[in-house]
Order: sequence, then structure tokens, then C-alpha cells
Amino acid sequence: MRLTLRQLEACLLGGPETPEARDRVVAAVRTDSRAVGRDDVFFCLSGERFDGHEFAAQAVAQGALAVVAGRPLPEITQVPVLVVRDTVAALGRLGRFLRDRTRAKVVCVTGTAGKTTVKEMLAHVAGQRFSVAKNYKNWNNQIGLPQSIFAASGEEDVWVLEAGISKPHDMDELGPIVAPDLAVIHNIGPAHLEGLGDLRGVARAKASLLKYLRPGGTALVSRDYPLLLEAALALAPEAVTFSAQDPAAPFFCSFEGPAGQDSGRYLLRTPQGEVRTVLPFCGAHFAENVAAVAAAAHHLGISGAETVQALASFQRPDQRFCCLTGAGWTLIDDSYNANPLSMTRAVEAARALAGDRPLVLVLGAMGELGPDAAAAHEDMGRFLKTVDPARVLFQGSYAEDVARGYGRNGSPAPVTAVDGTEAMLAAWRRLELSGGVILVKGSRSARMELHVAALARELGCSPQGGSGA
Repeated sequence: MRLTLRQLEACLLGGPETPEARDRVVAAVRTDSRAVGRDDVFFCLSGERFDGHEFAAQAVAQGALAVVAGRPLPEITQVPVLVVRDTVAALGRLGRFLRDRTRAKVVCVTGTAGKTTVKEMLAHVAGQRFSVAKNYKNWNNQIGLPQSIFAASGEEDVWVLEAGISKPHDMDELGPIVAPDLAVIHNIGPAHLEGLGDLRGVARAKASLLKYLRPGGTALVSRDYPLLLEAALALAPEAVTFSAQDPAAPFFCSFEGPAGQDSGRYLLRTPQGEVRTVLPFCGAHFAENVAAVAAAAHHLGISGAETVQALASFQRPDQRFCCLTGAGWTLIDDSYNANPLSMTRAVEAARALAGDRPLVLVLGAMGELGPDAAAAHEDMGRFLKTVDPARVLFQGSYAEDVARGYGRNGSPAPVTAVDGTEAMLAAWRRLELSGGVILVKGSRSARMELHVAALARELGCSPQGGSGA
């Protein structure tokens, strides 16, 4: 969005407008000094392992128009240094300042699993009729969200933004920035429990987005999660619900089975009627996504029929259940991240896609589960046994817990611990299977994308259905 240095100073410092000499336009807002170019503004952020103030001079040398800092920088005299108490909070204030200047209808999506996919789906659907801006990839936190807002022109019809949280206070910082006209709370599951405590804590934290709805705004909430629905209705009694389980919901979608290698059959029901369709993704978790998207699209004036027509050309974000094929195998790259909810959904979808063919699960440890992490992985092992995979190759420190939950069913053990890509490939080759489905999924810390790349090379894979990997 167009922002002058004078406006930036007024927003962050609260003072009077500065002289015309400082009415230069800000080209971009940067938090990485390496990316700073001419007329950018550099925000000095500090963390446990870095201090952005140490790179302010470098940013100025690269052409920064101004620096926003948490302390005085007397060594910098060439450009204004705007000193604020908290540079992250200042970035948020700038985001809200810009949000208040847009003409767009602002949609915000949050949830435990699938929020980036829902955001991308909705932006794709809305984009068939409206001009749309959205977060860049998953820039959904206190740093990425304001930068995504700045990147918009402000003249779009619709903004589709996502908010990601891991601590109780996060939504109280993100909600005021985005101030949505339409809030979509997609689902909840046991994720980020180190910060959010338990499932009830997750529900409260996600639902708290509704405190920041604009006057006259609409809340859309899944009715498939009782704790979430309870927390949401306490804040927004008039919330509209969607579901992938309850056909009585105003917006309902069900998965009716695979339709080829990388597609599924879906039934969508909205207040305007019922549509049966084939869409370029497969699994019950995508039905939940479609229900949420249809509900939001309806409130943007887009019918259910228009929604599924647009979704027929949807391409999934990278590393989110993207399918590749080669040597008789379908390789599913779902390596972006994992928690118990998303892991269960992905495995169920992979099993449906495999049908009677062998299913190999290349899985990584799930992070940020707090003191119950071992128990959560043991529960995962019990679940994995119900889908009867040909083998589970597990990367990470909870392999024994997964194996304990799975139990032994003959020899060799159905869960094989692997340490690194070469060990995974060696275990994979020992299976001597001629074809089937491989799912690769784990938390970001497990670096599962390395396993995807190795298996893709091994199988000579190519993208399927245009989804990419």
C-alpha cells in the first residue's frame, strides 16, 4: 500500500505531520537487512540469536529510507531513526493503520490444520470475480501479517489473510491488526500445546479472533469441534456454522471417495442447493476445507456452484498433499508441517488414495506437543495400525513411542526408525515393493522435504495433476 515517511512517523510516533521534505514514498517494509533496497524501511527486530540493530547500518548503506529501532542509534545520521518501545508491536500498529485505509472486505482464516490451504482456496475462488490480496505463503504471524498487508495495494475488493498462533497472547496481537469483516475458524487439534496448554486452550485461543470482528462482521465456525463451537458461540452467538460431518449444517461438504489418482468426489450443500463434483484433491480433510471455503464465498456473494467450478482449477500450495508419480508409485508430499490432527487427516487421505495398493508412510516427529509428546506419538502409533500400512519409516526421537503404540505384528517390526535420508532410502529399498502410495509428512524440524526429494529422485517422479511439489 502507498505509505509516505511522513505517514509512517505519524503512525509510529504519534506526532504531528513532518515537513514535505519527508513525504517520500516507502517502497517496502523489511525485517531482513539482506533484502533492503532503495527507499525501504528497515525494522530492527531482536530475538534470542540475533539483534537487528546490529544490521541497521548495513540497511542504510543499501538504500533504506528510514530505520525503526527499539533504541537510539547515534551512529546513523543519514536517515531518520524512529525509536519505538517495541519494534514488533510497531510493525503491528503499521499493519492496522494500513488495514484501516483499505476498501477491501477483509477475511481472516485461523485453525490448527489446513488454514493455508483454505486461505489459498478462498483467494482462488474469490479471484474469479474480484481483485484479491492474500498473505505471502504462510506469513501469518506478528511479523509476516503486517508485511503481507503492506504488499497489498489497498484497492482490492477482498483480502484473504490467515492468522497463525502458538501462544495464548498471539491472537490478541494479530486480531487487532487484521480486524476482519469475515472470520473463519476452521478447526482445532492438539497442536502448540507447549504454549496453549490443552485442547480447550487451543479452542479459546483460536476463537478469540472473534473479539476483533469489525462491527457488523460475520463469524464462520466449524461445528465439528464441540470445544471450538462452545468457545466461539460465547463470543459470537450469531456465528454461522459449516461442517464435514453434520448434513444439517448450513454449509456441508462430504468426501465420497477417490476419483482417479489425485482427485476426489465431493458433495457440497449450501443454502442455494446441492452440488456433486470431482475436484483435484482427495480426502475427507479436503471436504472440511471446501465447506469452510463455500461458507466464506457465500458471504462474499459467490454461490456453491461457482465455488466448486473455481476449485476445479485449484493448485495446492507446495508441500501440502501434493502428488507426484513415477515407477508405479504415487508420492505424496505433505512435508510442510505436522500435528496430531493434520497427521491423522493426511494418513486417512493417503489410505483412501491407495485403496488396495501398498501404503508406505515416511513420517517425522510432531513438534511443540509439550509434556504429552510421547503419549501423543504412542496414540499416533495406535491409529497407524488401523490403516494397515505396508511399513512406517519414522524419522525422529519418538520412533519407539510410535512403535509401542502400533504394537508388533510379525517380523520385522512394522515401524522402522530411520536417521537421515540415506537410512530412509536404505529401509525403503529393502521393502522391495513394485508400486503403491508413499506419504511423507512431519513437523518442519524433521526436514521431511529432504526425504521427498530423495524419493522423487529414486522414483523418477513428475508432478501429477498440475499440483506441483
